[in-house]
Amino acid sequence: QSLLSLSNSGSRMLMGKLMSGVIMGGTPQVLCGPRFMGRPLIGTVRSSFGKPCQSKITTSAAMAASVTPAVSAAILIPIQHPAPTGPGSVAPERFYSSSIVGDADLLKSLSKRPLAYAKGGDLLDSIVKVFTVHSRANHFLPWQNHPKRESTGTGFVVHDRLILTNAHVVADATYVTVKRHGSGTRYRAHVQAVGHECDLAILSVKDEEFWSTPTVIKPLALGPLPSLQQNVVVIGYPTGGENTSVTSGVVSRVEVTQYVHSAAHLCAIQIDAAINPGNSGGPALQDDEVVGVAFQNLPSAENVGYIIPVPVVNHFLDEVYRYGQYRGYCSLGVMCQSLENPHMRKALHMAQGQSGVLVNSVQQTSTAAAHIMKGDVLLEFNGIPISNDGTVHLRLRERIYFSYLITLLATGQTGRVKLLREGKVLEAEMTMQTNDTLVPVHMYDRAPRFFIFAGLVFSPLSQNYLQEYGENWVDTCPRRLYNLAMHQIISEPGQQIVVMSQVLVDDVNTGYQQLQNLPVVKVNGIKVQNLAHMKALVEAPSEDQFVRFTLEDNRFIAIDKELAHEASLRVAERYRVPMLTNLPTVAFEATN
Repeated sequence: QSLLSLSNSGSRMLMGKLMSGVIMGGTPQVLCGPRFMGRPLIGTVRSSFGKPCQSKITTSAAMAASVTPAVSAAILIPIQHPAPTGPGSVAPERFYSSSIVGDADLLKSLSKRPLAYAKGGDLLDSIVKVFTVHSRANHFLPWQNHPKRESTGTGFVVHDRLILTNAHVVADATYVTVKRHGSGTRYRAHVQAVGHECDLAILSVKDEEFWSTPTVIKPLALGPLPSLQQNVVVIGYPTGGENTSVTSGVVSRVEVTQYVHSAAHLCAIQIDAAINPGNSGGPALQDDEVVGVAFQNLPSAENVGYIIPVPVVNHFLDEVYRYGQYRGYCSLGVMCQSLENPHMRKALHMAQGQSGVLVNSVQQTSTAAAHIMKGDVLLEFNGIPISNDGTVHLRLRERIYFSYLITLLATGQTGRVKLLREGKVLEAEMTMQTNDTLVPVHMYDRAPRFFIFAGLVFSPLSQNYLQEYGENWVDTCPRRLYNLAMHQIISEPGQQIVVMSQVLVDDVNTGYQQLQNLPVVKVNGIKVQNLAHMKALVEAPSEDQFVRFTLEDNRFIAIDKELAHEASLRVAERYRVPMLTNLPTVAFEATN
């Protein structure tokens, strides 16, 4: 059964693997968007079955087993940065597998208001049980998948003929079915859209009988953001039985929280209703309206669950309607530090009454890089003052991390920041966009990229690759790769860390086995930009008899080109490798 479990920070496990999370609260640094450079905070908690694991965030074991106003001034100053350079850059991948249908006509119906909503006794008819068969990619052997796993979750009709559930319920799905309340029949369902960052997905069912028999299913209405201490009812199909389960509780807090499935930090609602494995994707209701979607819990505490609030749901649905797919949340692309120490504020020339956060670093591929510099103090975002602890006013006496303001903006909208730089107050406008990380935190619903040359297997570094080292991957994975994944920041569009992940031993490459898991720095003296660029360098015509690889620590490998082709064919046959490469067919030049 599908449910994500969460503690205050760190790592996660899905279908028996760990996913590193990102630092947020409890540190001197604050988040400036849904991502925080992919850094985890590791600890020890207990999973739902009471088994200790080296993580602060885990999925349930059932899932793993069965599968104040500042001084104002207005000066608009763009900063001149050198344009990123580098040949053969590839565009960031925002597509998923062919199993995600993305029917444009069906998704366009989200623009129309449903004719009627379910109320009273009709509510349960709109809530379905989701059965999923998963088969996730094997990043050690990227040409094949891990054995299949099965899980169950919950979903509800959010629009005419569209079902909303959690992304982790259908992640890496190979087959999905749904069953209505009170029915014994399963119906084939298809994933129409998925947003792994916000842990939401849309399903559809073609069979007309599902929608009309024994009664016509009506969608549930989406309500407002609930207030503290308001009652909510959570409905779903948790472990312990086959029928619908109803639990109740109150809203405990509203704050930015780490989403276990994606390691992103987005707004979430904490409730004290019991949320158990299988509840994932079920609605949290208040007066017949959905105020959230159940998705994770806190295993180290009793009855502490989390629901995805309606503003996040609406953002997901709006992107799916506009673009036919989920594109992601915007972020500034900066890392910030709180300024609660008065001496530090004085050293930064902050006037009495000014508050904000210190910019520690700026991602050079973000739009913020043209306006914000390391060492700036971020005072306001879109006219809202930022406190020294990085929070902003939400409502009444509630506060929330200022990253919440950034996530309210859609891709392409304008954000305005007020900065303090060397004692001068500046203002700047920038177009908000999503920002990629150098090492992907998650890669659901897609096959890993790889290139095999003379038995040398090359792959882009990802946290999924590190997670193949097991539940304690933080301790057991190669330390140099872990440090790259956690601390390196992307500096050019399309940049990747290419790793020689293993050596499929053959006469042409014997002796190189001890060099596996080292990043590739250069090929034939040219710096490697990404995997596609490296493949192009390897295959480029040259008078040299050898292809020369320079690895990290100045390690060196040479492969005889005349022997490489036949060696690749021998390796493919000997190790049962069905293809020697999996890369996009089109490469793009690096741009601003």
